[in-house]
Amino acid sequence: MANLKWMVKRLRVMGPTEIAHRIGEQWTLKMMAARYRMGRGGIVSSEREFSRFEFCRGTAPKLPTLPIKIADPEEIDRLLSGKIKIGDRLWQWRPEGAVWHEAPDTGKSWPRLFFGSISYRPGNQYGDIRIAWEPSRLQQLVGLGLLSKEASPEVGRKAAALLEAQFLSWIEANPFLTGIHYISAMECGLRLIAACHALDLVRDRLRDPESVWSALIRLIEEHASLIEKRLSVHSSAGNHTLAEAAGLIYAGVLFPEMRGADRWRGLGLSLLEKEADHQILPDGGGVEQAFHYLRFGVDLYQLAVALLIHYEQPIPPALREVTQRGRRFLGAVADTKGRVPSIGDSDDGHALSPFLRFGSEEGIREGLTSFNEAGYSLIRSGQAVLRFDHGSLGMPPLCGHGHADALSVTLRIGENEFLIDPGTYSYADLKWRAYFRGTAAHNTVVVDRQDQAVQEAPFIWSNPFDAKVVQREALDDGGIRLLASHQGYARCGVTHWRAVFFEPPGSWLIWDFLAGAGKHTLDLYWHLGVEPNRTGDFFLLSDSTQIVSLSAEGGALSLHRGETDPILGWRAPVYGSKEPITTIRVRHEGTLPHSFLTHIALGPVPTTDHSMKEALAALKEWIS
Repeated sequence: MANLKWMVKRLRVMGPTEIAHRIGEQWTLKMMAARYRMGRGGIVSSEREFSRFEFCRGTAPKLPTLPIKIADPEEIDRLLSGKIKIGDRLWQWRPEGAVWHEAPDTGKSWPRLFFGSISYRPGNQYGDIRIAWEPSRLQQLVGLGLLSKEASPEVGRKAAALLEAQFLSWIEANPFLTGIHYISAMECGLRLIAACHALDLVRDRLRDPESVWSALIRLIEEHASLIEKRLSVHSSAGNHTLAEAAGLIYAGVLFPEMRGADRWRGLGLSLLEKEADHQILPDGGGVEQAFHYLRFGVDLYQLAVALLIHYEQPIPPALREVTQRGRRFLGAVADTKGRVPSIGDSDDGHALSPFLRFGSEEGIREGLTSFNEAGYSLIRSGQAVLRFDHGSLGMPPLCGHGHADALSVTLRIGENEFLIDPGTYSYADLKWRAYFRGTAAHNTVVVDRQDQAVQEAPFIWSNPFDAKVVQREALDDGGIRLLASHQGYARCGVTHWRAVFFEPPGSWLIWDFLAGAGKHTLDLYWHLGVEPNRTGDFFLLSDSTQIVSLSAEGGALSLHRGETDPILGWRAPVYGSKEPITTIRVRHEGTLPHSFLTHIALGPVPTTDHSMKEALAALKEWIS
């Protein structure tokens, strides 16, 4: 029943061309299932003699050197113990093939059936499919490959032997088309890329090179052929498409001896070129409105470009340009350690390895920096950066990885987030999924306890909001004034306006104005990354280096922490893990129009500059 409801919702956003494509896709799937039942699911090839393939010969590396290094001793110990961290869990490899089919979150075993017959969407009986997929991306093998090169000889031999054992174990435990690891073409693309890089790092230390290279050839041929048949296109296009395209490019460039190589390479390049302007906006932001997926996508583009450069193959200009603008945006929103905030969805996934660091362009300058297409304005004052989100909900028509966070504000000072975006938590737990992507989980105003858009399914929104900047002004004295609005509550007869005023060196005034008529419940939320201390009518937020004062007016003020009915006062530091935080709520129940006023200042005493008060008075008059 759940799958039927999901299908009905998906059909609503499909045009005739996509419906025809989906029908063809289902027919292909039925043909694959029929062949599988007859024992003919595998690809018949007489070209798997590994010595035929240049990539499988010799001990010299065949892939470009990448900016990738393991510096954390704990991570090294985990890898050498066959463990990887998935959120707050540790997955442990064992020689038994069943380990690749176990659900790390529930301990249950996923079925080893034809992949198309496995129920894996939220509500299934086994667990979170995203968590189960992580070990089988084989990206931990890249880490072991690095250790084989950079560690002591003894550790290097141990790392190489463990890499080889895990790889052959995965191949044996996952016959083509059997089990959950063939459900997603993206997973196949990421696995293909990781396997190539990992084995390239240990080619001079393989104990059984014939078995390893023969297994890799089988993986490349089977994975590339499956990706080609199951590309994420039309309304499903997104970061999945980029991983699939990159996988096809790797297969085509590294294994030109295979019959499908030219076709795979051409198709992968065509997709990456097409998606460059679709997924990465002109100012470098991501159309999915999810910062971690933007980094994931930009890294995939950089991997493809590095590969093509290494093999002296032509590179479409769009691929070079998209990496440059994506890096500029990521450099602006990241902290000094290169970490991006948890805005929009994140599953903590990586293009190749968590240790890959392509780097970003230089960070933002003092004052105001705006990304108009992406919909973000950043106000920097020394170590303090306030982010103002006036972007869209996400990639239409599904907006699947976007959150209902219109006009949300976050504040980072140095390495610490004082006003936070609570993150994602889970794609599988529907109750918590609805909260973390909903409006109440963001630093903005909720009207009548409704989201700014309508959640149709875990990755489908309807009634997407339209947010925009109405006024933007940078003053000669360093002051900044921004005014934006969104129409997400038009169905309630309400328009939300938010103004942000900045007065150097560290004072922000945030004014929320809810225009409309009739009686409504309005909730203004501030989700805190540090614990508050209440002093009179304002709060002090402090870490080891900084004190920030916050005051909020316009309604009844209350604090919430770790509540479950309804859910409020939580953050997800990593995918699959949640923890309590303190959330400030300011509630007004009454008629409109109504306004809230929040003042944030560096230091223990909040003060409002006279010019900010004058600007606010003028703004109120202009809107009214």
